[in-house]
Amino acid sequence: MKPTRRRKNFNYNRSGNSGNHERNSRNGRSNSYRNERQRIEKKNRLGYTTGTCAAGAAKAAAICLLTGDSPETISLLLPSGKRFWFPIKGFIKENGRVTARASTVAADPNSPEVLVHLSYEEEASYLSGNLSFNIRGGTGVGKVIKPGLPVPVGEDAIFPESQNLIRENLRELTKYMHFGSICQLSVTIEVPEGERLARQSLTERLGIEGGVAIQETPALNRMATPEAWQRWITQALTIAKETGANEVILTPGARSERFSRAIFPDTPPESFVLTADHIEHALTQAKALGFSKVFYVTHFGKMLKSMTGKMKMSPKAFITSLIPVYHVALVEKAPEEILTGLNQCKTPREGLELLIREGMGNIFFRICQRAHRNLSRLVGNEFPLEVILLSYDGEILSRFKTEEKYGFLNVLDQPFSSTLQPVQNESK
Repeated sequence: MKPTRRRKNFNYNRSGNSGNHERNSRNGRSNSYRNERQRIEKKNRLGYTTGTCAAGAAKAAAICLLTGDSPETISLLLPSGKRFWFPIKGFIKENGRVTARASTVAADPNSPEVLVHLSYEEEASYLSGNLSFNIRGGTGVGKVIKPGLPVPVGEDAIFPESQNLIRENLRELTKYMHFGSICQLSVTIEVPEGERLARQSLTERLGIEGGVAIQETPALNRMATPEAWQRWITQALTIAKETGANEVILTPGARSERFSRAIFPDTPPESFVLTADHIEHALTQAKALGFSKVFYVTHFGKMLKSMTGKMKMSPKAFITSLIPVYHVALVEKAPEEILTGLNQCKTPREGLELLIREGMGNIFFRICQRAHRNLSRLVGNEFPLEVILLSYDGEILSRFKTEEKYGFLNVLDQPFSSTLQPVQNESK
């Protein structure tokens, strides 16, 4: 006797929505996975600096000029002595000149390109080994208009390390290729979208006009890394010092900088430096360069980060930064309704609007005191630093400078105590 099979009862409705729901859920999972993968790839996307692209394209163009081959990848020698295979996008040959194309992001076909036009000069009495190079910028490569960079004012913004990288890789070819009577190689670097990219970046702040810079630090660059930000801050502060500025205004973003220009209308533009979340690095460099006065102008959220000493705090953790504000209000004997209101605020902006509405200027002053003290610990208590707290409309709420005395109460000198807890919301 055969065993009877029990039939499973599936509760499909007549419209078939269950099947559609199952397919939609699968598509939802796949879309979520795809979006997460794209987010990770974008975060970890690597790119080549313009100097690396120029050196790789110049070497590939020389190989194409001498042998007639069009290599898709070439072995590029880095200043560290290491090598890696650099991809080439294409070649153009015309009238004894070769143009090689390289991309700053090899995996992205729409990324900015660097073109290198390579031509040569011949001399009958040329002695092998005395090959010379003429490196210059073309369309999209900026001109240096301010001192403080390793390139003299008025010349093309091709940094010395990039020029050395190009020369070393071209000179390497003479070891195993015959150049004949060629005595000079002329290298012209172009970035077709350089002028547009310069307007969208911080290039003009560094004193480079009309295009981007050809720089080589490091060869393989991760987009928007802390190291890249810190290199930019160091260069910007150096330019400010070289142009004769004795005071510098540090701001974390473009909005606070716009308000700072209204506060300091007579200050030259080189003295305004964007820092993002790298105020510690900016203060350390400003002290090393010997500025006579440093201003840190920022909004409520960034000032709270400086107050708590947690500059890398994520937006999701921002609600915890209101607890120190609650402690300050408690020490300042704020009314009970303000303490309860701070406890109910979900964002720093809500807390700021509450304090402005209630006229609690003494709390703003205490916040500036604590932020000044935390920042001064990085560069010394005698460093001439002044912090300025702005509202989101650009109004100065409070300020504190080194010449003033702290006058902290004991509760503010110590780490925030766990015994001071926000008032629980009775409505919950």
